[in-house]
Amino acid sequence: MKASSTEKSIPGPQALPMLGWRAGMFKLYSEPFRYLRSLHNTYGNIVALAKGDPSYVCAFGPEANFALLSQPDIFAVSAGPFEKLPEDTPLVRIGGNSLQMMREEQHKQQRHLLQPALHRQQIGNYRDYMVALTEHMLEHWQRLTELELYYEMEILTRNIVVKALFGIEDEAEIEQLGKLLQQTVSSLTLALLAPIDIPGLPYHRSMHMAGELENALLALIERKRRQAEANDLLAMLIRTSDEDGARLSDKQLISHTFTLFTAGHETTSTALTWSIFLLGQHPQIFADLLDELEATLHGEAPTLEQLGQLPQLDRVIKESLRLMGPATIGQRRVIAPSYELGGYTLPRDATVIYSQFITHRMPELYAEPERFLPERWSTLKRTAYEYLPFGAGQHRCIGADFAMQEMKVVLSMILQRFRLEYLPGKPLAIDLTMRPRHGLPMRIRPQDRQFRRIPVEGMIAELVDLRS
Repeated sequence: MKASSTEKSIPGPQALPMLGWRAGMFKLYSEPFRYLRSLHNTYGNIVALAKGDPSYVCAFGPEANFALLSQPDIFAVSAGPFEKLPEDTPLVRIGGNSLQMMREEQHKQQRHLLQPALHRQQIGNYRDYMVALTEHMLEHWQRLTELELYYEMEILTRNIVVKALFGIEDEAEIEQLGKLLQQTVSSLTLALLAPIDIPGLPYHRSMHMAGELENALLALIERKRRQAEANDLLAMLIRTSDEDGARLSDKQLISHTFTLFTAGHETTSTALTWSIFLLGQHPQIFADLLDELEATLHGEAPTLEQLGQLPQLDRVIKESLRLMGPATIGQRRVIAPSYELGGYTLPRDATVIYSQFITHRMPELYAEPERFLPERWSTLKRTAYEYLPFGAGQHRCIGADFAMQEMKVVLSMILQRFRLEYLPGKPLAIDLTMRPRHGLPMRIRPQDRQFRRIPVEGMIAELVDLRS
């Protein structure tokens, strides 16, 4: 695909007066999955949020994914709302600079500097952290009869990533820093909707938390520089350099650390939550997986070698990420003078939204796409642009191996020890990042193999076909 001299009007819903594409963005965030499906089913693979307006366009399917994610000289990562904020503020230094750096020439150099800390062999060193923190959680669960699963997974993954990132031994310090990181992440969306720096408003509170976090991370960086033998991610990032002796600056260390925390925390907690839920809704698949876990692990936590001997666990996670993966959309900005995508000309600065959610539900790629069928992965092969829970191209999530190891360790330990059963109550509502808006309440029992499906109401029924 290349720039075109002929221009066709991009199809899409009729724009509302004064709102234009903004009405589409509101729908995308308020009812994301219905809206994405409606756009795709009604208008096809290339759709403008407002008919004829190329400012915001959705591009669906593997061909569009390949075009957007394999050509960084044409489609740049967008920093979104951060682009409109004052540059030298804690909020931008924490949350925006890593996105900015991803768009610049220094991206390849910085990714090269990050890779040793996230090499598969190094990630293996974090296995003991994952096991110890999961065991601590399971000991607590022994005293419970009910729990809120998403909350428990959120705390666990937060503690694991803080431990791996910073190598902190003190539980209180892990908890304190983890809360500060999590609160800063949680405050960003609301703050960026109204970036007005007035005391009492969300933006002011978010700016204050970002400043507090920045100071805490600077102190940790100084501490790590004095710990020559430290083996955590931050220590490795501080020590590493490229062939020319270049190192990451404090500013870059802070920004990358925040990005790694975000990527390794909320997304993994969401993926773990839905993996457990989907297994509970499919008793035979759960039973088959438990047979594999018990035959290989005998009730113990997996060793690194054993993680490669659990093909059914691998298939369950892959299928959970396909159906309920936390990455549902992404976006790129056109930086070429113009570009032809799917027969339509996009001008410079057009924002293009792609969707893993739509790609992963295309029947031409996945038979019975709304069914939870892990066995499909025993024979199915898909390219990186047809199956992309961690993205694709040069910006593919650098922490993907860490996340997969974490999910395998945590799931294998939980499922051998406990059977979690959905507690019906409020209809299940789900946001754009696949988080359950009101949590996911569960009854907890020792693993007794009494698997049974519990009827579920709410949006989940629109996303997953829960038939046997």
